[in-house]
Amino acid sequence: MARIESARLAGARLSPTDRKVQILAAARGLLERRPIDALSVESVAEEAGVSPGLLFHYFGSQRKLRQAVLRAVADELLDHVRPDPALSLGEQLRSGIEAFVDQVSRHPSVYLAVVRLTSTSGNPETRALHRAIRATFTVWITDGLTGAGLPPTPAVDLALHGWQAFVEEVVAAWLDQPAGDRMPRADLVDLCERGCYQLVMLAVDDPGHWERIVPLLGRRA
Repeated sequence: MARIESARLAGARLSPTDRKVQILAAARGLLERRPIDALSVESVAEEAGVSPGLLFHYFGSQRKLRQAVLRAVADELLDHVRPDPALSLGEQLRSGIEAFVDQVSRHPSVYLAVVRLTSTSGNPETRALHRAIRATFTVWITDGLTGAGLPPTPAVDLALHGWQAFVEEVVAAWLDQPAGDRMPRADLVDLCERGCYQLVMLAVDDPGHWERIVPLLGRRA
C-alpha cells in the first residue's frame, strides 16, 4: 500500500517539504523488510518512484538519508509512548510501557534498527540519537516523579537511564524468543514496571520520600 501511494505521489507536484516526507515514508516502508544498513539511495528511490538524484538533492548522501529515516522512526516511537497527563503517575508509566511493547511488537525490525543499531553504532550521530531517545523518556518520568514530590537527583536520573537499557534488552530478548515460548505480554509489562519502581526506590536517599510517592502512583509499587 505504501508503495502504491508513493507511486501515485511520484509524478505529483509536491512542495519540497511534502516530497521529503514522501521519500521518508517510502524508506520507512522498506525498513520493515530490510535492515537499515541495506537501505540504499537506489532502493529508496525505486520505492518512492523518484530518481536517485532527487534523494541526493534532498538528503545529500546515503548516510544522511539513513540518519533521517532513524530520526523519523524515533519520533514515531516517542509519539506512541508519550504520557497522558490526565492519568496518574503509575498509569502513565504502565501505559507508556504497554505502548512501547505494542509498537515494537508490530514493527520489530524497525525497533531493532532504532535501538540495537543506535546503541552499538560507532557513528556519533547515531549514538546521539539513541541518547536523545533515552533522555526524552528520562525527562518524562522525572517530571512525573518531581510533580509527585520526589526531589530530582543524579542518582534517580542515572537509575532511569539504566532502567531504559534494561527494558530495551528485555523486550529485544522477548521478541527473539519463539512466540510459543514467550511470557505473556502482561507479565512482560509487569516486569518492566516493577524494574522501574525498584531502581528508583534504590536511588532515593530518603526512604520517606518514596513512601510518600507510592500512594500517588495509582497502583501498588
